[in-house]
Amino acid sequence: MTTPDPNRKPTKAEMRQGGMVATAVLLVLVALTVIFVWVGG
Repeated sequence: MTTPDPNRKPTKAEMRQGGMVATAVLLVLVALTVIFVWVGG
């Protein structure tokens, strides 16, 4: 992933997309943790 200009600020759409990706990653980590504890316990 290469950015043409590292100094430019991300647009609102990019920030929203990044937030959605971060939220999805968090949800996956939580789900895996819950499944791991449920199976292990």
